[in-house]
Amino acid sequence: MKLKIKLMTKRRFEEALWSMSISTPLDDHGAEMPREKMNKMCCLIIGFLASFLSIAQTELQINPKLIDSTFLEIKYDRVLHPFFKKLDSLKNGQITQLTVVHIGDSHVQGPYFPQYTREGLQQVFGNAGRGFVFPYRVANTNGSVDVKFKSDVDWKSMRNVKSDGSDDVGLSGINFETIEPDFLLEVNLDESVEDTRIVKILSQHPERFKLSLASEKDIIKTTVRFKNYTVKSGEYLGKIASKFGTSVSAIKKLNGFKNDNINAGQSIKIPVKQGGEKNSKNVNFSDLKKLVDSSYYLPPGNNQFYIRPATTAERYVLDGLSFSNNEVGILYHAIGVNGSKFSDYNKFPRFFDQLAALKPDLIIISLGTNESFYTNYSVEKLRKDMDAFNRNLLRRNITGNILLTSPPPSIKNKRTANETATEYAYEMGVFANLNSWAFYDLHSVSRASKAMEDWYKAGLTARDKIHFLENGYKLQAQLLVQTLLESYNAYKN
Repeated sequence: MKLKIKLMTKRRFEEALWSMSISTPLDDHGAEMPREKMNKMCCLIIGFLASFLSIAQTELQINPKLIDSTFLEIKYDRVLHPFFKKLDSLKNGQITQLTVVHIGDSHVQGPYFPQYTREGLQQVFGNAGRGFVFPYRVANTNGSVDVKFKSDVDWKSMRNVKSDGSDDVGLSGINFETIEPDFLLEVNLDESVEDTRIVKILSQHPERFKLSLASEKDIIKTTVRFKNYTVKSGEYLGKIASKFGTSVSAIKKLNGFKNDNINAGQSIKIPVKQGGEKNSKNVNFSDLKKLVDSSYYLPPGNNQFYIRPATTAERYVLDGLSFSNNEVGILYHAIGVNGSKFSDYNKFPRFFDQLAALKPDLIIISLGTNESFYTNYSVEKLRKDMDAFNRNLLRRNITGNILLTSPPPSIKNKRTANETATEYAYEMGVFANLNSWAFYDLHSVSRASKAMEDWYKAGLTARDKIHFLENGYKLQAQLLVQTLLESYNAYKN
């Protein structure tokens, strides 16, 4: 049995709106509004409200084996009322941009959960830009598919989860640096982000970098270096990829695999470095126009540019880029690190300093999965780490407008339901209530860890039964956006 959610179609909605008595509206000065201006205004209203309903228009199928609709709510959503008020101001044209920052682990570093959450919100409130991007693949880990990086030199990279706290980790949660004085970072934009006009360099020393266009395309030719590896009993591609800081797709591509099936004792190739050779002998560079705040203007029609050294320095530490487009709407930054926990972000004050510099209007925090897999972890440690995270925010005057999501369901060792995640989800809800955070119980919405086998049978999870496939993340994102919009609608009424 499937539950269908069906709202008024866009066509019927438009017909109903046009049938309203709006024959002689007045402008701001009390005079009758010209018909042409009135038509334009009505079209804008129709466009906005129709897009508001568009997520539900597709008759989202909710399988009760996978989703418990009784938990589809934002708890303690009064915390978000200041954000909802800003959404009203955005809709009414009083402000032009709101900033949302989504912080998490591998569920957020992977592209799909944040991508569909971002698209859902921007479809309703406007798209002000792609937000945070980072050269994950140059850092030898998985990353986005709409913005791709190449480099001609090696970069040192260290995830916050692996660091003892001595590495220079900022907003990305990953230390990413080189000492090479003549490096090139090539940035390639998918057509979905070709409307990017403003590129901001995120770094403790942005003056050490500059952005340029090249007279030739694709001047960095990548080469994949690899090592041979013998698969051990109980290993699968996702586990091996995590072990070597690469991705499943990279291993499959290198080995010519058509599926994820591997066997113990099998010899496979593991990509350990993605190097590049620079062919810039006859290439001319033209630097992009620099704006304020370490930002640069990217002219229309350019889907490729380069990051280059602007000065001579002992080292170049890059924390990422921010993409915006000068349009009205939501700027959405997604920052995730594979394997990370609250405690891993807490190690680095510079992460919180740069987070505050983004001036977020809403922070979504999606952590808790990795905490639930550590046998020496506890509820008390979780409370302590969440409290430390909150205090780091408070020290930087980041208060209110925080939405905490509990971890999705998972299976331990591909056999046992992760009941620890269920316990931690409850504790996270209690913490949110006590600390004036809003709370979305993704774990209970997904029917807790005991339902993970059903998610797997439905073809929505990876073989590790921890991560999800694109459609699984898409469903989770759609439900989160729908629930957030319902809270916003209730606030308005």
